[in-house]
Amino acid sequence: MSIKIQRKDCQDFEQATSREWLETNGIGGYASSTIAGCNTRKYHGLLVSRLQQPEGKFVLLSKFDESLVAGDIETGITTTQYRGAVAPQGYRHLLGFVHDKMPTFKIQTPRVNLTKRVMMLHGRNTVVCEYQCTKNSDNSKLVIRPKLAYRDFHGLTAENVSLQVRTWPAKNGFKIQPYEGMPPLFVQTTGRFEFFSAPNWYRNVEYLEEMRRGFPSTEDLFSPGMFEIDFPKGENVLVVASTEELDNIEDAVDEEIKRRSLFYKRLRGTTIQKPLKWSANQFLSTRQSGHLAVTAGFPWFLEWGRDAMIALPGLLLHDNKKNPEYLDVLTEFGANIKDGVIPNFLGTVPAHNAYNSVDASLWFAWAVQQYLYITRDISSLRGHIFETLEQIFTHYQTGTMNKIRMREDGLLSAGSYETQLTWMDANSNGQPVTPRNGCPVEVNALWYNLVCFVEELVDMGEIQGCRSAKALVPRIKASFVDAFWIQEKGYLADLINEDVRDYRIRPNQIFAISLPFSPLDATEAESVLNVVTQHLYTPLGLRTLSPEDADYHGTYKGGPNQRDSAYHNGTVWPWLIGHYGEALLKYSPQIATAVFEEIIEAFRAHLQRDGIGSISEIFDGDNPHTGRGCPSQAWSVAEVLRLINLYEKVKK
Repeated sequence: MSIKIQRKDCQDFEQATSREWLETNGIGGYASSTIAGCNTRKYHGLLVSRLQQPEGKFVLLSKFDESLVAGDIETGITTTQYRGAVAPQGYRHLLGFVHDKMPTFKIQTPRVNLTKRVMMLHGRNTVVCEYQCTKNSDNSKLVIRPKLAYRDFHGLTAENVSLQVRTWPAKNGFKIQPYEGMPPLFVQTTGRFEFFSAPNWYRNVEYLEEMRRGFPSTEDLFSPGMFEIDFPKGENVLVVASTEELDNIEDAVDEEIKRRSLFYKRLRGTTIQKPLKWSANQFLSTRQSGHLAVTAGFPWFLEWGRDAMIALPGLLLHDNKKNPEYLDVLTEFGANIKDGVIPNFLGTVPAHNAYNSVDASLWFAWAVQQYLYITRDISSLRGHIFETLEQIFTHYQTGTMNKIRMREDGLLSAGSYETQLTWMDANSNGQPVTPRNGCPVEVNALWYNLVCFVEELVDMGEIQGCRSAKALVPRIKASFVDAFWIQEKGYLADLINEDVRDYRIRPNQIFAISLPFSPLDATEAESVLNVVTQHLYTPLGLRTLSPEDADYHGTYKGGPNQRDSAYHNGTVWPWLIGHYGEALLKYSPQIATAVFEEIIEAFRAHLQRDGIGSISEIFDGDNPHTGRGCPSQAWSVAEVLRLINLYEKVKK
């Protein structure tokens, strides 16, 4: 499952800074940068920790500045972009990059060659850099200068007098606690070393990607001093940064390598499935409650309910077997339900949850449905999970928060002009870019699917309190077709608001034909599929608006307002490809295999770009469909994996 980037691309600054690697620790923290070793985002860092107190994610250690001293020559092997200059230019010494069980860099300097690996320890706010000297013509030294940011990962820091510059000895290293109320940082090594205290601010570090995105893009980083570590040929040196002092670094690293090797051996699938399954595992994180949640994307997303429910089947249902992790995520979100609404964001404590979604609860029902249909493990759903399902049905039928209510005709209405309750939730200057209050088509497709599923469970004797579902099914079906079906155009309206139809061609109608229960007949469904294919399909996902629309945006770039305007108005979303594939299998099976192969090949190529081994949040609507947004997105990875699973079944 190795993904290899060759020397030519590694030594091309533009190419090397556009490709990002990621390591996660299973508790919401991560390490990430570019293969050039140059941080291009404020979110990049060698140790980014998810903390309980203070709450949030914090870039503690931005990077190690690394150099090799051989004789009287010092060669920088890392890369930093300062305002107006790149210094040092360590990317010029890269022979290659390998994405395997961990990010691996092959480095060549005039007198020393080395291999560098980066790994986070599972369940700990600890990052390890391993340096192996593979060639050495002199008695060389590895010099490391830690550069600290110690700030919220959404922010930037500047030189200040509040930072405590003092360091204390620690086992095989040092300790520093830059700010009161923040955890200490321990930097330790297994090599023979000297530490030289030399407090210094490195000013005007520049983040190119933030500049392109129209955000503040410079900050100052603090270094407390430097390690000089003996680096003889054949020796492995470990350098660790952590919020805790490690007693035995080698044992901790050996344990982590064994954990990864065991997980790697269990991976099954093709050359594209294995790296995606590896990536899928990185989105799972254990919360303070002890239950699992899904991080929506790296580097900047947290635990989002809608994303988690959509991603679950693709992330965790690979072998049709009972999966405790899947059930644990359902349990965690179900435990935080409020008046029938699944949180769209899980805070550290329930008081910090956000319930600003109409569809997270409906996707919860779909995730339960998928688990039951694929595993047939109904016993694990009895009790709390089915009770959560009943709460959703009951509250959505009678009315709940955010003006979510069932109308007399059985359709579901939600929100007001000021709210953003669907997945198309971009906001610009305090106003929704794509206001979708009223009756959105996908919300009502999901609602119909939920009611049909509940009816099925009532008939099976699994749910007792939702007997009104049986009478609702035909009413919702008839109302859905009457409200959304546009006979003369052959597709579904995107939104009904005060009985006014939104005729724009958007991908939300795909769910009316992809979900297990559809309110449309076969002729209507085939027509919807044809329109979506003609206007919205790309091999990397579905566009969010037809290119023929006057408001279509073909590229996602510029400042925040420009990007927000494009976010759901033409931008391609890969997570939609799974449901497109399902609809294709149902209504155009004769071409499904060829289309699936086109999609899989497109994503296979993408794995070597942007977030290496993972899938971007979005792509430009126009060719060449450049990856944009978050470089590693949970539901993107999940739905491509789910589509590949569908393809494997077709081939059989």
